[in-house]
Amino acid sequence: MKLYLKKSFVLILLIAGINAISAQGLPPFQRQSTHNNIGWYGYFGDHKISKKWGIHTEYQWRRDNFISTWQQSLARVGVNYKLGDKVMFTLGYGFIETYTYGSPPLARVNNQGKEQSFPEHRIYQDLLFNNDMGGFEISHRLRMEQRWLGNYYDANNDRIKTDWRYLNRFRYRFRIAHSFKGKTIDPKEFYVHAYDEIFVGFGKNVGINTFDQNRINIGLGYKINAQSKVEIGYFNQIVEQPRVDFNKNPVFEYNNGFLVALFYNLDFTKKSGPKK
Repeated sequence: MKLYLKKSFVLILLIAGINAISAQGLPPFQRQSTHNNIGWYGYFGDHKISKKWGIHTEYQWRRDNFISTWQQSLARVGVNYKLGDKVMFTLGYGFIETYTYGSPPLARVNNQGKEQSFPEHRIYQDLLFNNDMGGFEISHRLRMEQRWLGNYYDANNDRIKTDWRYLNRFRYRFRIAHSFKGKTIDPKEFYVHAYDEIFVGFGKNVGINTFDQNRINIGLGYKINAQSKVEIGYFNQIVEQPRVDFNKNPVFEYNNGFLVALFYNLDFTKKSGPKK
């Protein structure tokens, strides 16, 4: 058990290290970078409608300068299917709007000086494996994404709605959590959690960013009851942008801040009403 947990922590550190090396793959004089302070606020819900089927709902309010300006708006819905006690498959759809944020060369401003944003339609498939051992909640999530990114605004700030760029992306997330009390995370208990997630682009339109991004989150959680919990923690994100600056140099984005998440799951299979 101890050896397994040590390997799990080593895996997080190894993935983070590989991603840091990937982000440093170009000489400093060729690599442009931007640094932002971000705050991500999210709601996540997996709602049971039968023994095996469920519905996923999610919204993330992603902000730059911690909270003052937009970074992204992200909404997801999906259908869950339990393949076993510890394995779940999800098929879903997401709509994302990415706004201008950060400083040049990252900021998207058209010739008239107007800020630009762009939409994204996304189909995704998840495989989630849970493996709780010795007081640790451990999960592995594999995600495939098919993404359609809309064009930027043109010089007149008018959307070109008929032109979309298609991208494929694979994501792997390793997550671990541990209660401050006992071997399970029970209602009205605090716990610590951490995860690392790597993003890899592939396909003919991937361009320069095969390494897409990496995210690390470390924080504190509180389980309110059997259906809900809240988490807050430090968040680090490294992104290799698919575009380049005005000198055609790759742009790396380094974001640091915090993540606040509310998880609330409903069970529609339970009958309500007074007991007879």
